[in-house]
Amino acid sequence: MKPLPTDRPRVWLFERHAHAVTLKASRSSFERQWGPPHLVVTRDEGRFLEAHWGWRSECGLELVVVSLREADRFHVFIEPLEVDHAMAHLGLKDEVVEWRADAGLPLPREGWAVTRMDETGNRYDVALSPERAHVACFARILEERAHKQSYYVEFRGTPAPGEPARKDWAVIRQDEHGNRAEVARLQSEQGAHAFADAYEADPRHKQTYFVEPVAPRS
Repeated sequence: MKPLPTDRPRVWLFERHAHAVTLKASRSSFERQWGPPHLVVTRDEGRFLEAHWGWRSECGLELVVVSLREADRFHVFIEPLEVDHAMAHLGLKDEVVEWRADAGLPLPREGWAVTRMDETGNRYDVALSPERAHVACFARILEERAHKQSYYVEFRGTPAPGEPARKDWAVIRQDEHGNRAEVARLQSEQGAHAFADAYEADPRHKQTYFVEPVAPRS
């Protein structure tokens, strides 16, 4: 990630993004990983120093980390939907999270989703954002760290103007007599092929599995 310019007005840091995460972590460990603050502001007539870090990642995600009065507590300014993405870029684990704005909130119904599929074919959304580039970046980070799990990017809801018409991908099972049955339907072609390959590789299954595009269910 590249540091953000430090000549922007201080108010930009707090109006551009919301305070979405509070972290309880060692200041010395944070600085060993990310270096000294990009900007230090003297507050309350010199009684304490407010330390700022700010980055822009290659995917376009911008985040600001601020250490206020307590040296080992950090506030992360980011859109609430991007909390997990920001944490992944920072290389921080969930145990350092003291508070997060999206705790307990359901994912939105529309946007680009990161979907996880484990080795048994179970699938569920782990994050959702209106920014496709952000979601694709987050999926790549998770994929690099995954153990026996795959991550895909899928769209949820109504395509935005200019987006191609959505289609689903059906995983079809065909037995030795030519009988066909749809066993799964996914919005990601990559995910559908992974699903089919997992069944093909299982010696307990004697059928053939393949993928074909289908119209979405209404």
